[in-house]
Amino acid sequence: MTQDDAGELHVDRRRFPRFNIKLPIEFTIMGQERRYRAMVDNISLAGVLLVTDEPLTQGTRVIVHLPSAPGVRLDIQAEIVRASVVGEFGVAFVRMTEDEIERVTALVERRSAL
Repeated sequence: MTQDDAGELHVDRRRFPRFNIKLPIEFTIMGQERRYRAMVDNISLAGVLLVTDEPLTQGTRVIVHLPSAPGVRLDIQAEIVRASVVGEFGVAFVRMTEDEIERVTALVERRSAL
């Protein structure tokens, strides 16, 4: 994990374990107003594997809307880094604050305990 001049933390994708959780979420393509539905298949501090019927291409920037607590949503900037023809998309979190990292960690811990 590295910190840039603005104080934002950048996560090295390969260093964090993935957790298999099934979680319905929404995402927004940056520059658009519409929300799309997806299912998280797995998550790490580096990103998520999303399953959706929406056609997405590698390099597309999105905002992933994760439920971090009851009634509270965490919006994380991300980018599609892998796309498949079966509707699975590797999504890397682009940058996260320390607070966002803590909230994603708490979400994974809560979901893993179910």
